[in-house]
Amino acid sequence: MKYLFMFCIAALAAGPAAAQELDEAFTAKLFSSKGVVECLKAGTATWRRVKAPYFLEVGDTVRTGPKAVAEIYIRYGAKVRLSSDTLFVLSKVAPQENAVEVMKGKMQAWIRKFAGRGFSVRTPAAVCAVRGTVFEVEVAENGQTMWDLFSGSIQIADNHNHTIDLSPNQRVEVSQDAGAAAPAAIPENVKPPEEPAKIKEEKTETKAEQIIETKAKEEAEAAKQEEKKKEEKKAEAKSAEAEPVEEPAVVEPVVEPATGVIPTQEVKESQEVSGSTP
Repeated sequence: MKYLFMFCIAALAAGPAAAQELDEAFTAKLFSSKGVVECLKAGTATWRRVKAPYFLEVGDTVRTGPKAVAEIYIRYGAKVRLSSDTLFVLSKVAPQENAVEVMKGKMQAWIRKFAGRGFSVRTPAAVCAVRGTVFEVEVAENGQTMWDLFSGSIQIADNHNHTIDLSPNQRVEVSQDAGAAAPAAIPENVKPPEEPAKIKEEKTETKAEQIIETKAKEEAEAAKQEEKKKEEKKAEAKSAEAEPVEEPAVVEPVVEPATGVIPTQEVKESQEVSGSTP
C-alpha cells in the first residue's frame, strides 16, 4: 500500500502522457448553466454574467440567481452543482487537494476517489474534509449548515474544534454558535442527487488516472515480489547458520593381531643348523 500511495502522488503531480491531452492551464469549467449565473474574477470588483462553457480560476467567486443552476467541473476529480441563490468560491486546485467555500445556498458534489487526494469545503459554520464522496451541503443566511452524506466519508470540524465523522446516509446540522449537533439519519424522502454527465475534461482525467493506477499496481506488485525474495534469502541464510555442522568421521587403521605360526622356511633352516633328524 505504501508503494501504491507514493507512486500515485508522484505520477499525478508529474502528469502522465494521457493527461497531456488536457490543457495545462485548465483549472475549472462552468459546463452547464441555467438562469442568471455571475462570476467575480479574482482580484476584480465587478460581477459579470456568464454562461457555459466558461473557465474559472483559483480565487474566482460564482453566484447564482433565483431559480438558477450552475454545474462546475474542477480539475482533479471534483464536480459540483450549485442551486439557486448560492455563493461559491474556488479556493484551491492542486493534485493533492481541492478546496472550495460555500458561503450561502446549496451545493451538491461528486468527488472522484484517488489515492492521496482530498477535497475540502468551508462554510461559515464548519470545515469538511472529503474522500471519494457524494454529498450535499446547504448554508442558510445565518450560516447554519446542513450536511447530507450519501456515499464515501466526510469529517466535519465546527468552529469549536469539535470533529464529527459522518457515515453514508447520515446528516448533521452545524451552527456557528452551538457547533455540531448529533448525526441523524437522512429522511427517506431525500434521495442522492443525480450526477451530471461526464464532460471532455473529466473523461481525459479519468483515463489518465486509470493509467496511473494500473502502473502503480504493477510497481507495487514488483516491489512486493522483490521484498519477498529478500526475505526468503534472509530466511535461508538464517536457517543455514542455525544448522549444526557435522564433523567428518575419523577412520582408525585396522591392525592385524600377531599369530604364533612360524613360517615353514624358518623351521627348516633351524633343523639343518642343529643337525636334528626328522
